[in-house]
Amino acid sequence: MNEQPGNRGTVPDGGGDPGLRGRAPSTVSSFHAVLSLTLLATALRVAWAVKVPTIPVGDFAMYRESANYLAEHGHLDGGFIYMPGLVLLLAAVHALGGEILAAKLTGALFGGLAAAPIYVLTSQVARAGQQDEERQQRRWTPLARIFTASPAAFLATLLYAVWPAGIALASVIGTDVPAGALLLLAFALLFGWGRSRPLLATVAFGAVMGVAAYFRAVALPLGLLAAGYWWSVRAGVRAVVTRTALALAVTLVVLSPWAAHNLHDNGELRFTDSHGGITALMGNYPNSEGTYARSLNLMFRDLEGGRTFLSEPHRETDQIAYAMAKRWIRFQPGWTAGMMALRIERLFAPERGLLYWSIYRPGVLPRHIADWFGVWRPQIVGAVDGYYLAFAGLVMAGIGFSIAERRWAIAVPIACGLMLVATYTLYVAEPRYRLTTEMLLFPAAGLGLARLVQAMGRAGAGGIAIVRRRGAGRALAPSRVGRQGLELTALIAAGAVLVGVVVVDGGQALRDRYRWAVTLWQVDGQPRMALWRRAPGTRGPSPVRGLAGGAELVLAPGQTETAAEVVLPDVPLRSPGDVDMATGGGNSGPAGEWSAALAWRPGGDSSARLIVGPAQFGPGAARAAGVMPLSSNGALRVTLQLRAARPSERGAAVTASEVALKTKTSP
Repeated sequence: MNEQPGNRGTVPDGGGDPGLRGRAPSTVSSFHAVLSLTLLATALRVAWAVKVPTIPVGDFAMYRESANYLAEHGHLDGGFIYMPGLVLLLAAVHALGGEILAAKLTGALFGGLAAAPIYVLTSQVARAGQQDEERQQRRWTPLARIFTASPAAFLATLLYAVWPAGIALASVIGTDVPAGALLLLAFALLFGWGRSRPLLATVAFGAVMGVAAYFRAVALPLGLLAAGYWWSVRAGVRAVVTRTALALAVTLVVLSPWAAHNLHDNGELRFTDSHGGITALMGNYPNSEGTYARSLNLMFRDLEGGRTFLSEPHRETDQIAYAMAKRWIRFQPGWTAGMMALRIERLFAPERGLLYWSIYRPGVLPRHIADWFGVWRPQIVGAVDGYYLAFAGLVMAGIGFSIAERRWAIAVPIACGLMLVATYTLYVAEPRYRLTTEMLLFPAAGLGLARLVQAMGRAGAGGIAIVRRRGAGRALAPSRVGRQGLELTALIAAGAVLVGVVVVDGGQALRDRYRWAVTLWQVDGQPRMALWRRAPGTRGPSPVRGLAGGAELVLAPGQTETAAEVVLPDVPLRSPGDVDMATGGGNSGPAGEWSAALAWRPGGDSSARLIVGPAQFGPGAARAAGVMPLSSNGALRVTLQLRAARPSERGAAVTASEVALKTKTSP
């Protein structure tokens, strides 16, 4: 099949940038627009990085420390488990004598230079397909042509240049912005050369995607989206398959030095890193709702005989963590679904969360500067969140008008962003993970703003014409495609609000009902994983709360009793040599001697009692010990009850930690 210059489908009336009439924007005007907007974006980010002395902490400090080690010793340190792109870059900066500011300026340059591919990508999307209905030609001044060459591209890039959260993160050293800039560059090359030089576009796209994968491994499978672009320009099936395969092959060639490094050091040919399982384990840790917690590191170390997340061989450690994460994911499917909703909420929540690492995390700024940002915090947060809400609305408008105008090519960067969202939804999500996705959505936002401005301009001109000459404004009424775009925008916005409500409220309801916790019990002298959840038959929200080093059992106000079931999946099933103990009530069955430290929440119901088998412990008890009834249905199970004498007005809560259980007789 021969390739056509437009998208699949036609645009009956409307669509396209005004005044282009199917021609490419003026090369000179476009160059001036790209240059001026890129300089603006870069200047704003460099100025922020210079003026705001953010101190690298957490992952950001780790990247810099690893880079310094690499520059000084000539190889990565033994605990490095990530993709090496940023570390290689920072090591080069360090070798040249650069300090923290130079490293920050490197990130600021990535953020500023990303403006150029945003312009190119948006201009290609905006001019694809048939153009707007004919209108009278106008003569523009050279300065005005910078805007009129491609209004959608100009507006998309301007929106990116002044993006408040994007500017604020210029003082933070991370992989998100470089990865986003490289993804944008890859798609800009694909879209810019795809029609005229398909082979060059394919090779360039694959090469840049390989470089992007050096920064974030999640970029590797995104090369498959090249097929969407080739489909949109009416390439034949054979061309779609061969060009996509070629792009992926080039990506793997670019990554081959890293794969050879992994083969040499770890004995396995791998093109990615070795922390996916660790990330999944962290994202599904119930005690902290999927955020980093030191207690998880300690638990993993105790369970695995001293092995830490950074222990070698890295691949083996990662596989152990992933196996543990899969067990947690399956343990309470309702909680897992609720956590997926929470990750989506974190990725699309108000943008103030992006300010945490650069200015509002305690200790990242000198005191006097932190105090200044604290004084102006309401205004800063309001501006950042307001921009984000406007941006989200423009993205929805861009999608709506693209559907109306049948601009299917714009689905490629949008799909790329959604694939990233899907990946983070399954495993782990933090607010800053949205950066790469958000950068990919600026072309849609620019197109949406251009179309809305065009529609408002036509409506305003039509209104004036009607006032002056009755009926003369009909010619300026929105076209059919324009009306469809507005209708689809409204429909998408309503759907987004509805989905948002369902995700937030539904996710919270699932987490409340199926909340669980994981702790360590010493079983026969060995550390064993103990999984806490509400006991079968218990009504209402789950009474279990995970804490660092323990689990809390909560009796809510108005309740008389609640219960939790503790599952020990790694404790061997009872054998003839195990202990048989009287469990009370004249019954005999499998049981074990146990002890635990108790911590009662102050101000609770004084009549509340923790009941374990025949033993009861009140709020005054700091230690519990006795005989614990055991049951096994594929795994060892224990039931703990919290009961009050009457419906409790204040409720009660008790934390159990340092639990020791003896199930076997002494030899």
